[in-house]
Amino acid sequence: MMMRSSAYALIVLTALFAGSAAVAQTPLTRADKRVLRQQDEQECLRQAAAQNITRRNRAEFLRTCMADRQGERKTAEKKEASDQRRLKRGIAAEEWAEIQKVRNQERRQQLEQQAAKRAECNKQANDQKLRLRERRNFVKKCTGA
Repeated sequence: MMMRSSAYALIVLTALFAGSAAVAQTPLTRADKRVLRQQDEQECLRQAAAQNITRRNRAEFLRTCMADRQGERKTAEKKEASDQRRLKRGIAAEEWAEIQKVRNQERRQQLEQQAAKRAECNKQANDQKLRLRERRNFVKKCTGA
């Protein structure tokens, strides 16, 4: 009988721990937190029995054991949240770099087109043999600046 109940408990705990990975993605409800506390209490009681903790010392052992387990869980959640933020920032930085690359390429093309247009206008001004002031005005009108 004892073997069946411990096997059953092991199956239930395994299923709950497997489900807790999915739960970690979303905020925990009160029921989820209650289930986790119950799991912690059962595990700590099992550890107390395995370590032969006397009844008078069991309450203190349970408090520290449960606090340690909760602390480990919170630390893992914080680390996961930090990793998620870092990943999002990395993706955003890569996207921004690509946007800047495209913008720079477009700007470079615009500048090259403007330089080619200015060169063509200067050539026309040379062909017309315009003086300095007239030449500037002609180039401005020709380039559209």
